[in-house]
Amino acid sequence: MTDLVQDLCRLFARALELEYVTEDTDFYLAGGHSLSALALAVSVEEAVGLPVRVRDILECATPELLAARLAEARGGAAGPRTAPEAGPDAGRARDGGTPADADAPADAEVPESVRWLWLARQHAHGGDGAYTVPCLLRGEGDVDVDRLAAAVAILPARHPALRTVFVERRGTVRAVVTDRTAPLDVVDLRGDSLTEEEFEALVHDRVEVPFDLAQGPLFRSTLFLRPDGAWSLLFTADHLVCDGRSLTVLAAELVAAYRQDGALLPAPVPGPRPAPRPREESLAHWRELLTPPPAPLLLPVDRPRSAPAGVATDTVSLDIEPGTTDRLGAVAATAHAGLFASLAAAVASGLGGLTRTDDVCLGTPVDRRSPLGLDGAVGFHVATVPLRLDLAGRDDPAALVRHVAARTADALDHSEVAFDELVAALDPPRPAGRGPFFDVWVALFPRIDTGPAGPGGIALRGGPFLQRRGMFELSFQFVAEERGLRLCLQYDTGRYDRDTAEQVAGRVLAELGRLAGGSAVSGEPAQPPGAPPAPAFQGFRFDA
Repeated sequence: MTDLVQDLCRLFARALELEYVTEDTDFYLAGGHSLSALALAVSVEEAVGLPVRVRDILECATPELLAARLAEARGGAAGPRTAPEAGPDAGRARDGGTPADADAPADAEVPESVRWLWLARQHAHGGDGAYTVPCLLRGEGDVDVDRLAAAVAILPARHPALRTVFVERRGTVRAVVTDRTAPLDVVDLRGDSLTEEEFEALVHDRVEVPFDLAQGPLFRSTLFLRPDGAWSLLFTADHLVCDGRSLTVLAAELVAAYRQDGALLPAPVPGPRPAPRPREESLAHWRELLTPPPAPLLLPVDRPRSAPAGVATDTVSLDIEPGTTDRLGAVAATAHAGLFASLAAAVASGLGGLTRTDDVCLGTPVDRRSPLGLDGAVGFHVATVPLRLDLAGRDDPAALVRHVAARTADALDHSEVAFDELVAALDPPRPAGRGPFFDVWVALFPRIDTGPAGPGGIALRGGPFLQRRGMFELSFQFVAEERGLRLCLQYDTGRYDRDTAEQVAGRVLAELGRLAGGSAVSGEPAQPPGAPPAPAFQGFRFDA
């Protein structure tokens, strides 16, 4: 085994959180997925001084194969990547990181991804509630309210992003770090006998309290004390300072701070940050992929599009049995991908059959912490990317998932281009009531689980709290449960009736079963792998 292979074995093991791997360990079969592949690519690039993409991990998924590719690159024209020389734009926030996370000055230019999100809000796209990130966690352990309040106060002290506000100056948005924080709010329900529906309505009321971007604070926490010693914790933050991964970080840090009676935790250590890739290279990738632009999907709306998407929404929720989830993960691993690839493949295949097209473009978020050196940071560190999929000739589940895996890898490799920059550069046509490139969103939310409470400690378990407002007319949100998954289809009630949304969700559920080689729900007949999608719906208004 060469020194390079040994080094790669150590890096593979670290990315997979395993004690060791061998030279022929397949990264994906050992539990890797697209985001851990991105982290691995960044760490390998830092170690060897050669550019490494997620696509390289996808195609060379063992230390031995990746070492061979790197050795070939080192012997050819490829050389170590060096940072560009400082110029007039040096230090400009281009993407991903909230300035507060890098000890930025009190008044800082925002990254382009944050600017895009801020601009979308100014146009009231989806309404104010669409930009709130809520998370409802079930607490375990005998909670001490004062200790929990002290632990909550640690979070904004540790993460300046949670103390950041946004002001407009001379037509541009600026980030300002303040000392404004919100104390833990305590709602005592121990004397009330609320049904789950009534409790959910109470949580909705809390979530929908608007944030003032210029005044802050933009992060709140609420403790609900319930009968029989039960309790729940609600995190609510504006999306400009928080994303899905941030919630997992905050839950883990809160439990640790509670265990230490509110003692300040060590500051997160910045990770390696490779030199940025040429932006023209990424723009060229997107230009090739999105030219000509994808045609709007002929979705089965019940009413014409007369207002921005997401102003009022409802949700159809369907449970996916654990066996199906496991089989979908196995199909994805064989295709060198994580579970998301199988889920996105089912959404694309279901919508493709419904709308009778092989050209399906979905929107999805990708986490950019690894290439920004911000692992463990709290803030808005995601990019929106179009996932354009060609379904022609890919009825076979394995082939379809491999295609989605490759497109996902390419999207990660070129995600430094902010979405509004991409739209401005390519200038796609936008029919009234439609978004640029896509109208359908797909995302996978991991389950938050901080582990056992331990003596005198607490534990938190749960995930995102689904809202009554959104940003898209159809949003497929897959939420990891303790066992299995839950498919939550958030749909625009101004465009879709509930029975239409239920049938759309049911079609995707059937596709999940087909890709898994069985059924996604108990009691349903199995559909053999490779079977064609079900015929398109009849009786709906298909409106472009």
